[in-house]
Amino acid sequence: MDIQQDVTIKSWDGTWTYHPRVKVSPESVEDIIEIVTDTVRFPTPVRPAGSMHSTARMNGDDQGGTMVDMKAMNRILHFTDDTVTVEAGVSYIQLAQALRERGLQPHVTTEIGNTTLAAMACAATKDSSFPSGFGQISSYVTAVRFVTPHGDIRELTEANNPKEMQIFRSSYGLFGIIFEVSLKVRPTTALSVRHYSLSLENFRKFFPVYKARGYAVMYYIFPYAKRVVVELRKDNPEAAPKSKYRWAYRNRFWRKYAPAGVIWIDKNIKNRKWHDRAQDSFFYLLRQAMVWFVRSERSWPHAQIINYPRNPGDTKYLFSMWSFREGGFFDILDEYCDFCIAYEAHTGFRCNLPSVGYAICRDVEALFSYTWEGPGMSIDPASTGGPEWEEFLHAYNDFCSERGGTPLFNQTPFLTRDMVRRAFGARLQQFAARRKEVDPHDRLLDNYFREFLS
Repeated sequence: MDIQQDVTIKSWDGTWTYHPRVKVSPESVEDIIEIVTDTVRFPTPVRPAGSMHSTARMNGDDQGGTMVDMKAMNRILHFTDDTVTVEAGVSYIQLAQALRERGLQPHVTTEIGNTTLAAMACAATKDSSFPSGFGQISSYVTAVRFVTPHGDIRELTEANNPKEMQIFRSSYGLFGIIFEVSLKVRPTTALSVRHYSLSLENFRKFFPVYKARGYAVMYYIFPYAKRVVVELRKDNPEAAPKSKYRWAYRNRFWRKYAPAGVIWIDKNIKNRKWHDRAQDSFFYLLRQAMVWFVRSERSWPHAQIINYPRNPGDTKYLFSMWSFREGGFFDILDEYCDFCIAYEAHTGFRCNLPSVGYAICRDVEALFSYTWEGPGMSIDPASTGGPEWEEFLHAYNDFCSERGGTPLFNQTPFLTRDMVRRAFGARLQQFAARRKEVDPHDRLLDNYFREFLS
């Protein structure tokens, strides 16, 4: 295994910087056992890492500790008719491509394809839910094999221990270092997709219709115009999948061209009035393009997954996420648009990318599910980053917490202990107690989670 001392590691987009005492890349289970049990060569805390796409600062302590880079363990091990088993470092886009070759697909086709399967198995992810489906990838994990904080190999399955599996799906590497994941999959089915540009009022009006017709609903929010573009997806088993280029155009735009466009406006148009008009015009054209071009009756579902580049430079796509109960969501959405407009009037800052959101079914498969109490809908502001963006997120966190929102530990930066306790309540206490039983010497506990669980 490769061992490096006193290194500097940045997150995928360069937002966060880490300084582990040791960075190690295991190539086998035996390597992981050695890392966990040798406290001298591999100082505490020991924290696993994959692609480091978390937007929150949660990949290890500022100084010290051991970062375990799992990407070298990246083999796809075996398939069945409805499951696949992989090593921890397999990326989601790598898995999707292998599944496509076998006429299979994942149940959830989340956009960020770089994320590794071990991270997805024990952390929060998101996608709009199909009828009777889930929006989190971890909810489809059937088994994990991992090395405990004591250095033992353990296997946990949904069939044999569903309650423990429920906690483990939200464990964020605090219960052990995963080296193998089994995931439910299904036969590839062509996907119908349509986009519609709506006012907030019409979105509120038509959303129950979309649900009744069995669509998975994602939406792009343009708060300064008080409009949304609704993305409706639905399985189309009557057709064979054929189209992938519509998704490719969308993915390339979000990965590169949309950030590049708004950065050009920010750099070259300094007059506030004309800057906002230019941005509004850019977003108007974007809405029209999505409605007219990103549509198909027989697209490949795998093509939705985006391969984001490491170190994207200025054209990075940053976001945060809070989920809200579906029942009161549309009032909160109105208030969010007013909040963004008022924040710009007060500070001069506006998010330079559209916000996004997902309609997600109730999910109690993971303890820290953001739709634990019922169906939810999210609001994810997006930006190309910078200090003013981070200040905005502090205010946005207050806005969401005051309205009963639920955050994600890995995708909601700048959380406070009070926000976390307000959102998760007794579930946080249950998790903290069980974590202490599993890891009494805090071998895997870093300061990020220590603050929330103390």
